[in-house]
Amino acid sequence: MQLVKYDANNGKKLGVLIEEKNSKWVEPEHPLYFIEDKDNEFLWLSEKDGFMNIYHYNTEGKLIKQVTNNKWVTTAILGYNKTTNSIIYSGTGDDPRNIHCFSANLTSGITKKITSEDGIHRCQLSPNGKYIIDIHSTIENGPTVNIIDTKKLKSTSIHQTKNPLINYQTAKTQLTTLKASDGTSLYGRLILPSKLDKTKKYPVLVYVYGGPHAQMVTNGYLAGASLWMHWMAEQGYIVFTLDNRGSSNRGFEFESVIHRQLGTVEIEDQLTGINYLKTLPYVDTNRLAVHGWSFGGFMTSSLLLKAPDIFTCGVAGGPVTDWKWYEVMYGERYMDTPEQNKEGYKEASVLNHTQNLKGKLLLIHGTSDDVVVMQHNLALVQKFISEGTQVDFFPYPMHPHNVRGKDRVHLMEKVLKYILENNQ
Repeated sequence: MQLVKYDANNGKKLGVLIEEKNSKWVEPEHPLYFIEDKDNEFLWLSEKDGFMNIYHYNTEGKLIKQVTNNKWVTTAILGYNKTTNSIIYSGTGDDPRNIHCFSANLTSGITKKITSEDGIHRCQLSPNGKYIIDIHSTIENGPTVNIIDTKKLKSTSIHQTKNPLINYQTAKTQLTTLKASDGTSLYGRLILPSKLDKTKKYPVLVYVYGGPHAQMVTNGYLAGASLWMHWMAEQGYIVFTLDNRGSSNRGFEFESVIHRQLGTVEIEDQLTGINYLKTLPYVDTNRLAVHGWSFGGFMTSSLLLKAPDIFTCGVAGGPVTDWKWYEVMYGERYMDTPEQNKEGYKEASVLNHTQNLKGKLLLIHGTSDDVVVMQHNLALVQKFISEGTQVDFFPYPMHPHNVRGKDRVHLMEKVLKYILENNQ
């Protein structure tokens, strides 16, 4: 990755300010942040030391200072407090399921944690950098709006959202921490029936995403779960989600272990989650279903085909079925090119494992999907047809990658009804 300076008047290249290299990938995700009243200085976010940290450069490319040296992920620069010469930024802190707000002095590097309570803090800085609007949610509580003085670190609550589910019977949320094969901590979430009877056996729906730049399990409201998961739990289900290696907010080593082998380590970790479920006396291990969309659709179909004896059924929405058909910006970042990584592409292609299908599979796709084009799904359907294997397919006409609007209700009814009818 090169950060290059040009003359805006004539387009002349003036020089390379920053160059970063990595044997896996370099993935700049944030623009430069120019510091107020310092036209020749800027901040740059990089994970070159293993975690996303803040670096202070001048416009000649000289590193003035590494501002933060955190062993956790910085998620955004929020702004600058000129009075204290401090940069205000957000990051996970020691628990990657949280988002907190911090300040770091540009001269001394001294960092202060501005927010204190666990949860997700969505913060916006005032133009002068002196105050923060902090919208804070926890697993149990919806947003509280606070005003925080960035210098005194004094927080004043100005609004508490009423619980919109106060009149509804909702499921129980339980967080869990598992260990991957390399000893890495993996965070999971169980949505349990509100009247769980541990003497009974409950079927499970595994909801999976599993890909880069996504985190399903957080310390925010409902632990990041969707309300349909709570509805499903009240139908007598356990809904389980695990953030496997390769997902976000865990640092470069955790996230880049998937390089050149998408759908390998991720599946290994998901099966670690399945093994955990099998230790729970109230889980019916003969009735496990799986559902996901996009990368989660790739994971759903991969799990059904690579672990066919585990799942009775699955619903794969908008699935990537062969990475050579996915956009190069994403696909080749994580997989390199098909010419460079023939074995990796071969192993990752769902099309090469269709002969293993044992459970029921529903494939769903928006017909105007410009992210995962329909070629992915239709090629998979055609492969099953050529092998004489029966699967189910449902299109959402004229919808792009995500089905939105009132048709979303139809989609979720389709997905959950399919699980309820076939997870037997």
